[in-house]
Parts: sequence; C-alpha cells; structure tokens
Amino acid sequence: MLTNRGRILVLAGIFFLFWGSAFTNYYLAILGVAMLFMAVVSYPTFQSSVQMKDIELKRFIDKDKSFVDDFIHIKIKIRNKGSRKIDFLEVFDVFPGDGSFKLILGENTIGTRVDAGETLTFSYILQTKQRGEYRLGPCRVILKDRSGFIFEEKELEEFTTLLVYPTYEDVRRMKSFASRRREGMIFGSHRTRQKGMGTEFYGIRSYIGGDEYRRIDWKASARTGKLMIREFESEKNIRVMIFLDASSSMVSGSKFNNKLEYSIRAALLLSHLALERRDHVGLIVFSDKLHYYIEPRSSSGQKWRILEVLARVEGSGKKNLFGAIDYVVKRLKKDSYFFILTDMEESSQFFLQAILLARSYDNEVILISPFGPFFEAQTAKTVDLALLEAISEELWERRSKFKKEIGRMDVNAIDVSPQDFFPRVIQEYLEAKKKGGAGLI
Repeated sequence: MLTNRGRILVLAGIFFLFWGSAFTNYYLAILGVAMLFMAVVSYPTFQSSVQMKDIELKRFIDKDKSFVDDFIHIKIKIRNKGSRKIDFLEVFDVFPGDGSFKLILGENTIGTRVDAGETLTFSYILQTKQRGEYRLGPCRVILKDRSGFIFEEKELEEFTTLLVYPTYEDVRRMKSFASRRREGMIFGSHRTRQKGMGTEFYGIRSYIGGDEYRRIDWKASARTGKLMIREFESEKNIRVMIFLDASSSMVSGSKFNNKLEYSIRAALLLSHLALERRDHVGLIVFSDKLHYYIEPRSSSGQKWRILEVLARVEGSGKKNLFGAIDYVVKRLKKDSYFFILTDMEESSQFFLQAILLARSYDNEVILISPFGPFFEAQTAKTVDLALLEAISEELWERRSKFKKEIGRMDVNAIDVSPQDFFPRVIQEYLEAKKKGGAGLI
C-alpha cells in the first residue's frame, strides 16, 4: 500500500504527465513518467526484499494477576528472522483503551530499523484502574520501504490474558486502622462468649472434682485458701454466605463507582475479615441466573477463590434472589448468616418469598442495600439532579414498603451510601460474630 508520501508522488506524477502532454512540454511529461515509474517499481522491490513472516514478536508481562492500582511491566521482543534488514519497522502494542489501564512510563509503540537476525526489545509500564479479565493485544506491525513510499500493515495475533482483582486498599486501610485500636473495639477481634478451652481469659471459679490440675490458679488458691480454677473463653466460628447481586440495575451510573463495584469491594472486605477469624465463608453471584458459587470454607485458599470470582463478575440481566437462595439452602444443610448485597430494585413478591425461604431454614439474614441515587449523584450533572431527586423519592417509597414486609420476618434491610457502605458491613459482621446463635460451626 502507498504511504502519504507515495500518494503525493503518484498524484504529482499524474499531474506533470497530464500537464506536459496538454502543453507539449516534454520535460514535465518525462518528470511525471519518472515519478510514476518510481512508485510502480518500488512496490515489487519492497515485496521481494522484506516479508511480514520474517517478523517474530512476543510479549512478556511480569505478572498475569494483579490488584487494581498495581503496576504491570510489559516487554515486547522483536526479532527479524529474515536474511535482509528492515529499513523501517513500526510496532504498536494494543491494550484496552476504555480507562481500565493508564500508561505510566514508556511508550507502547516503537519505530526502528532492524538488521537481519537482530532482536530488539522495548517496554512500558501500565497501571491497572479497573478489575476484570483483559486481553492485551494484538500487536500492529507496519513495514515501510527505504524511500517511505510503500508500506505493509498487519495485526499479529499476539494476546496475553491479565486478571485484575478488586482493589485491596479497603483491606489495607482496615488493617492499618485496626492496628491503632485496642483489642475489642470496632475493628478488633470479637468472640462469641462461651466458656471452654481457649486463649482468652474468662474468669475464676472454685475447683470441682474432675477438673484438670493444670488449670488450677495457684495464686488465687493461696489468696482464698481453697483450690480455684482458671477458665478461658473459647472462640466459636460462624458460617457466612455472601449473596452478590450482579443484575443490570447494579451497574447504573459510573463504570468505576457504581453499586456493583462497591458491593464487590464490600464482599472482599467481609470475606477477608471473616477468614482472618477462621470463619467459614462462601459466595454466590446471581442475576436472573447463577453465575458463580463457592461453598463456605475457611481454608487458606478460599480468599483466592473468592478473589478470582470477584474479578470476573459482570453486571447483566434481572434479579432472581429466590433462585439463588433456593440453590444455597439445598446445599447447606446447616444454618448460616446470609449477607445479601442487593439494591432491591426490580423487587417483587418473589423477593419477599426468597427472604422467607432463607428464614424458614433458620438462617440469619442481613440485607445490605446500596440506594441507587446515593451512588448516581456522584457523577450526575447539575441538570440531572432534579430528575434524580424525583426518582429517588419514588424509589424510597417503594423500598419503605418492602422494608416493612421484610421487617415482619425479623430481617432488617439496611440502606447504605458510598460513605457508610464498608463501615456498616464490618459493623454487621462483628455484631453477628458476638451474637452467635444461628450459623455457629
């Protein structure tokens, strides 16, 4: 194909040839023929000298899994396998340009000359900005002849899969804050109080026949003049099942800060908090169908199983909470704490029946609901705020009716905004941990 310079050359040649013929000016006519000849001869010469198959290209990344805001170092290795040098080679490495990545250092393109058998490498650094599963590529390659008149372009099917986990910043922030708080405060460790074998001191009582001698508190015995036993508080673990609504209503608003993204971050925070305390944690992602299901466990690999799912969640379809709860209660034979993250939009009688089904199996239900207008107001323009306010009043009235119905089943539906979403999730979990009762393992 002709480059811009090549097109100018051909057009100029046609112009001079026509002008010379019209005015019987042989010099112009010869100049025009010469220009056209150069363009015509350049093409077969270029095709015979260098071929696209001589280009070998490979992409290397320092990690194929990362968290949001991590840095990815990408290297592109170019090799000329042919026996002739390439006068001009341009390589453009393609990555998603929808705001999911930000180019931090270097360039994802290079223009250079490559000698026969030579290998060149260029690199650049991207910062991940949005969770998800991505494909880096393809690589666009352009070859040009020495004169710059002819070029050949091709996309090489060189793809690399990259999985980006949700941001871990919320977990880091919680850990940092917890380290500055004494044990037992908001972000501290809470136990279900029950006497037994453990590490947390519970109290002292009189010795009873059959008690283990190693549990005798000799100092207390000396003070009271009779044998006293030291008792400890045993920690009971609970079973937590997270229901994540991934219906289309959850993705309204900003791509980066909608209800689904906040719910995913809340699910990650909740699962991390519970797994640190050795609770059993499971996850189900649903819309009008079941997308993912992870059985509750407390193993070390459970965190990564949950992260893999949360990274791949995409919002689509309508809601079917009843189907999700029905699926879970048929597989979990014991009661659990159901943490349901849903906006309660598109709700119907099936929604109430779903809550009733969960309660009928003696599960404790904690329904945390992001209220849409709170999230959409962050990105709404001034002219849209009045419309948003009118919509929010209608939604709030409908939600209030559902909350009353749900309240009759001894379930509290909690409205949250971007500011109090994560603190409220942590608070509800810690209260469930202290309460015990249903969901004990």
